[in-house]
Amino acid sequence: MHYEFRVDGVLSDEARAALSGMRITVLPPQTVIDGEVLDDSHLHGIIAQLDALGLTLVSVLPNPGVG
Repeated sequence: MHYEFRVDGVLSDEARAALSGMRITVLPPQTVIDGEVLDDSHLHGIIAQLDALGLTLVSVLPNPGVG
């Protein structure tokens, strides 16, 4: 299933590299990160990765109409 993650601010080069498999769109004051999520474990892993990168997660939304 396709998911959209919104985080505060603009991603650093390190964060962009870590999320290279996902589409990244800057919509100030937030950044939208979206891509395919395989299962619940993958979803939780992405959320943990965003946290480890120091990003403030604003929302996580499934988008079944994409992908």
